[in-house]
Amino acid sequence: MSSVESQPVGAEPPIVSDVIISDGPEHRPVRASELLQADARNVQAQNVTMERAGAEQITAERLVMTNSGARSIEAKSAQIDRSGILAAKSERAVFHDSTIVAVSVDEARIVRGKVLLMRAEVVKVEGDARIGVLAGPGCEAVRPLVSVQGAAAFGVVFGLVAWVFTALARRVARG
Repeated sequence: MSSVESQPVGAEPPIVSDVIISDGPEHRPVRASELLQADARNVQAQNVTMERAGAEQITAERLVMTNSGARSIEAKSAQIDRSGILAAKSERAVFHDSTIVAVSVDEARIVRGKVLLMRAEVVKVEGDARIGVLAGPGCEAVRPLVSVQGAAAFGVVFGLVAWVFTALARRVARG
């Protein structure tokens, strides 16, 4: 079962077609909804394949994105190739040459991608991948710009400075 909510009146309707893809470790053929060269608001399906397309929200068991973009995705398994995502949530994900702002994933593989904020249980990095802030176990290849401890220390210092400036501002305001 799949559904696609299209863009507002005046925009071209998305081109959605049913295709057969190989799924799972057994590579058994299954039906999937495919969005080609179009934009959609919400996409909900068992399997979603996007190529040169965009969507606001995607909810799927299996998601494959190529040269596409999405504001938010939620999938059990995601394969993202040369695409951009604002927020991603998945059990297993592969990001190949893609950019993600925030991701929460149990198991991730990143190949030459860029991630600003990542929460992961297991991370495998290949190639020149960049991760801004990583919450989870690191490995040799993962060199985040800021660790969880560094982010916490920054938060404490920022809070202390804000408290001092607030106290000074109150004193000045009282006269």
